[in-house]
Amino acid sequence: MGYSPTDRLRQLAQQQGLEGALNSDEKGNPLDRARHRAAIGVTRRQKNLEAIIRRALGQSDDSTVVDDVDGDWFYHFSRLSENIGSPRMQGLWANILLRELENPGSFSRRALEVLEKLSVKETGLFAKAVNMALQVGQEYRLVIGIYRRHTLGGSQTRLLPLGQFGLPYSALATLMEIGLLQSSELLSADLKLSPLHFNVGSHKGVLSGGRRKVHLTYYRFSSVGDELARLMSAEPDNKFEGEFKKALAADVQLQWQ
Repeated sequence: MGYSPTDRLRQLAQQQGLEGALNSDEKGNPLDRARHRAAIGVTRRQKNLEAIIRRALGQSDDSTVVDDVDGDWFYHFSRLSENIGSPRMQGLWANILLRELENPGSFSRRALEVLEKLSVKETGLFAKAVNMALQVGQEYRLVIGIYRRHTLGGSQTRLLPLGQFGLPYSALATLMEIGLLQSSELLSADLKLSPLHFNVGSHKGVLSGGRRKVHLTYYRFSSVGDELARLMSAEPDNKFEGEFKKALAADVQLQWQ
């Protein structure tokens, strides 16, 4: 059931302890209402943090950890994650906490700060980018096209239809602006001379050139993007893979291992 803007605003005001704004003849003490609102905020933040910790505990397998988690890191984590009320986002924060406990040093404070500012929509865009990206070693690359240098001079670039899969350039620009994707377009090595070994989730593959002077054009994830990408459960998208192979055409071979 939907809400009118007025009904939704009233609901939000009540949740935030701003009932005084709903009654023009409110005669109570504004200071008392402010204290009430502050108490609601403290309670909400406490519940958010407890929900995240509860989810992390529910996924923990009690494996032995050699290095202890930095207390300052956990304080920083708590201060940021207590503002997260979305169940979906709480799941990401719980995964961060669990992985940091299992392998201290996995996530920087900078990564936490970026994640805390992400909206649910921006997180969805980033998840799509991760699903389309190739993990090469510890870095993630979002391939945007195939670049071919012709023997007699000139060149040709065949672009991938990322927009058909929810990643138009405006989405890429958003990911660049929030610091998850680098803005420089990069060129891979010649795939004929240096085949590219990569992962997509648990799947391994290799791209190799059928002829010389064929390269991938791509955007690299930022260091923070690389960290947060490891939170996502990336799996090959069959439809996107089909378009990817079509763009590769006869220039590049894709093999899953």
